[in-house]
Amino acid sequence: MLKAENIKLSFGDNEILKGINLEIKEGQVVSIIGPSGSGKSTFLRSLNFLETPNDGEISFDGKKFDVKSISKKDIHELRKYTTMVFQNYNLFKNKTALENVIEGLLVVKKMNKEEAVEIGLKMLEKVGLKDKADSYPNQLSGGQQQRVGIARAIAMNPKVILLDEPTSALDPELIGEVLKVIKDMVQEHMTMIIVTHEMQFAREISDYIIFMDNGVIVEEGTPEKVFVNSENERLKSFLKRYSGVNE
Repeated sequence: MLKAENIKLSFGDNEILKGINLEIKEGQVVSIIGPSGSGKSTFLRSLNFLETPNDGEISFDGKKFDVKSISKKDIHELRKYTTMVFQNYNLFKNKTALENVIEGLLVVKKMNKEEAVEIGLKMLEKVGLKDKADSYPNQLSGGQQQRVGIARAIAMNPKVILLDEPTSALDPELIGEVLKVIKDMVQEHMTMIIVTHEMQFAREISDYIIFMDNGVIVEEGTPEKVFVNSENERLKSFLKRYSGVNE
């Protein structure tokens, strides 16, 4: 379904991604873990060209995009396959929760407003926020804002949802409500790539785990392989910082 091959990205002399490969099938959940600065978020953002790789190839359903020669039209087409859930919500502050959710349906999908509102309310209901449809972001908690961000992403009915550390900006007591929504999405077999520091969560929900460090994939495989059976010393030392994960 989605395949990334030999993705490289540099800023000047600073190599951020050093040839990353990933393949995800429909309905799979892939979590990317690793220390801060390892290139996780940059790689995720490069999959829909929020960051522009210097080299490599990205394929969706067999359609290949060479990142060195990709056109604006191709980038626009590529982005139809994915939606992004950001660390800091990225909601329009002057729009209500419902207006935020339906913005993409109106602007990108050119849907009529009545149909968009119907979908938007369903998505807000799915994340437990139908009663907040007319609230503005500054009237919502961080957890509620992120749930609106997730509703906005799934409203677009993408092939793959990209989640970039969706809980990292939240107070600890608000993390659970967002993780519950993501777990519900897993139950609906949505295809997701998640960059996260929530190790236990990644272990529970993922079909496949990638551990990145210093711009490369150091270890990858099933949660059992990565969290229990890996002999990789760099991964083991990383996991030791998260109590109970590598026991």
